[in-house]
Amino acid sequence: LKPRMIEEKMLVLLRQSKLAKWFSGIGQEAISVGTAMALDKQEYILPMHRNLGIFTVRGIPLNRLFSQFTGKPGGFTKGRDRSFHMGTQEYKIVGMISHLGPQMGVADGVALANLLRGDKKVTAVFTGDGATSEGDFHESINVAAVWNLPVIFIIENNGYGLSTPSSEQFRCKQFIDKASGYGIEGVQVDGNNILEVYKTVSELAASMRENPRPVLLECMTFRMRGHEEASGTKYVPQELFDVWGRKDPIKNYENYLLDEKVIDADFVEMVRAGIKEEIEAGLEISF
Repeated sequence: LKPRMIEEKMLVLLRQSKLAKWFSGIGQEAISVGTAMALDKQEYILPMHRNLGIFTVRGIPLNRLFSQFTGKPGGFTKGRDRSFHMGTQEYKIVGMISHLGPQMGVADGVALANLLRGDKKVTAVFTGDGATSEGDFHESINVAAVWNLPVIFIIENNGYGLSTPSSEQFRCKQFIDKASGYGIEGVQVDGNNILEVYKTVSELAASMRENPRPVLLECMTFRMRGHEEASGTKYVPQELFDVWGRKDPIKNYENYLLDEKVIDADFVEMVRAGIKEEIEAGLEISF
């Protein structure tokens, strides 16, 4: 819920010209949040520009994030960059590299360092549909496979590589079919189900710490907004929005918790109010 509410606020700032650019992860939050919660905080994550939940779960102060997004001196790159092109050693996050493929090789390096030191740690790196067609994708997975590097290669399959449907990028039925070509495991999960993501990543990480090896994790999801806000979504059929709109990860999980009587309406209202207050306080500091 926190990354969703932050995004909704950032979209307002974008329309007010207080933000230069925004890549939306609305509808895909369960992947980022579930992964970050499943991993140890000392394990490195290499996110994309749609993984705000990684940053919020790792506990980065919102004023620092907002300063980064708006190009203020208080941001991680002191105003020299914007959006998610930044990393932080303190929170074990390596900044994304456009166009995503190259950061998979960096993840190999992090994992190799852990392996050589004898540290029982895994590394998680995110990539998207389009980046799987890049040479770096193939080279990085092949090296990880040959050297048994403990890397979780997470593909967010939202159906499109920018505006190109995944079906026009490869002949395979699904991304996990590629795993067998490298001799590694391929696992597919419902990326909109926070419990499935968390459980799968937790189990994979625990196994990989004891038995180092790479795994290809395909998370099925959908991008509810454009590749970036300026791109729009005219190339996406409306029926996809209708179908995936009913699979909203936050609303469905909230309803599940309400139905199971884990929480009640008052709790939901309290949480939303608390996050809103935290967002406003962060913006006040950053601006």
